[in-house]
Amino acid sequence: MKEKKVLSNKEKTREMTILAMFIAIIALLGLVPAPWGTTWGFFRIVGTVEATIIHIPVLIGAALMGKRFGIYLGLAFGIISNIAAFIYGSPLFYYPWVAILPRFIFGFLIVYVVNFALKIFPTKSIALFISFFVLSLIHTIITLSLLYTVFPMVFELPFNLETLEYFIFTWIFLIGFPWVQFLEAVAAGIIGSVIVIRLAKDFGIRKYMTKTELDKFDSDQQ
Repeated sequence: MKEKKVLSNKEKTREMTILAMFIAIIALLGLVPAPWGTTWGFFRIVGTVEATIIHIPVLIGAALMGKRFGIYLGLAFGIISNIAAFIYGSPLFYYPWVAILPRFIFGFLIVYVVNFALKIFPTKSIALFISFFVLSLIHTIITLSLLYTVFPMVFELPFNLETLEYFIFTWIFLIGFPWVQFLEAVAAGIIGSVIVIRLAKDFGIRKYMTKTELDKFDSDQQ
């Protein structure tokens, strides 16, 4: 049976500081207005089509600090999205099971998917890229699936097959999915993997280091 590591007060303070830093980044991206008319975490591509990078700090924080961080950051992402919906008038995300639940599930899954990818792909950066890419698509699929539960209510439409078809072909395929979400997933894979590999050396996260980096890290600790 694996023993649970007991953290010192210094380590707990460090973790809380890092967590607060990541939550602050998510809040900045999700709430603070940007010059281009949305928040800093959204980028308008064409018309009403927007891509987001807000999920990337959640991926990075969970990959570096573990499952507990993933859950906390996923919840922070969801709560901030829920608050932003009221500030910026996004009625589809007024409902907690649409704004918060997908982000909680997303945060919970990160470490499991990353660890699985690390077992399959020998190159750390490739494993991180693929896992972040897949996780981004999972997040999108869960969010869109739950989005339909409020779509008819928000637009005062009946819950029937015709409304579902309208939702799928107009709101998903024409307004942005899948090509925008593909771009989001690629961005998450590239940006997230580069940052995690770089910060792993500073954070002492051994599973992302090469043998040469591990040898140097161990010698520096002596």
